[in-house]
Amino acid sequence: MITRLESKVIQFGIIIFWFLFWLFNVIDKFIGDSTFFWVGKDRLAQFIKYFSSIGIENPSVAFAFLVFVSIAEIIALVLVAGALWQLTRGNEQKTHQFFFWGIFFGLVIFSFFAIGDQIFGDRHELLEHTTYWVALIVSWGAYKYFPKSDNGIQQ
Repeated sequence: MITRLESKVIQFGIIIFWFLFWLFNVIDKFIGDSTFFWVGKDRLAQFIKYFSSIGIENPSVAFAFLVFVSIAEIIALVLVAGALWQLTRGNEQKTHQFFFWGIFFGLVIFSFFAIGDQIFGDRHELLEHTTYWVALIVSWGAYKYFPKSDNGIQQ
């Protein structure tokens, strides 16, 4: 039998995972090179290469795309941070709302990336983004449905 505490620990673990995931993704956008304790990836160079591969040579297009992606990931981070904050305050309804929108926004981001991966022909990134998409769905299911009913939970 699962206790209420065990259920909350699992929910906390899921939310903290996605909080850290989005936090490190946002940091990676700003630290695009290797530094002390960080090995980043130059996303601007990656996006310039992608757009060049389809005939768009203007680096401003790639930069605008990087800004758009960064803003989207910051929004996902803020939503999941809101869920984490509400969870620590014990507000289950607001935690649920923030986390739902964080998951939804993540699904939109990874769907958008998967479409881009198809256009740019990057099958490795397509596999990665599809895996994250599925992980978001599984995380939501585990967060929402892990204790299927209060009948199986000991108080």
